[in-house]
Amino acid sequence: MRKLGALLLIGGIAVATVYLLYWFFSAVAEDMPVALKVAVALAATGLLLLILSIIRERLKASKEEEGLKGVER
Repeated sequence: MRKLGALLLIGGIAVATVYLLYWFFSAVAEDMPVALKVAVALAATGLLLLILSIIRERLKASKEEEGLKGVER
């Protein structure tokens, strides 16, 4: 159930990001040079990948900590 929730969350964020980039490039950035459009798209994609990577690491770390509940320091 948790994996399905994470998948739906990631899918929703991805769809929203793609839509916002489409809206930005079609309405707001009509006069913007192509190189700048590509740079904005790459920056947004990189930010999204970093956020997803952090979420994935946190989930992995929390699963590893669950296995160590009975261990004392």
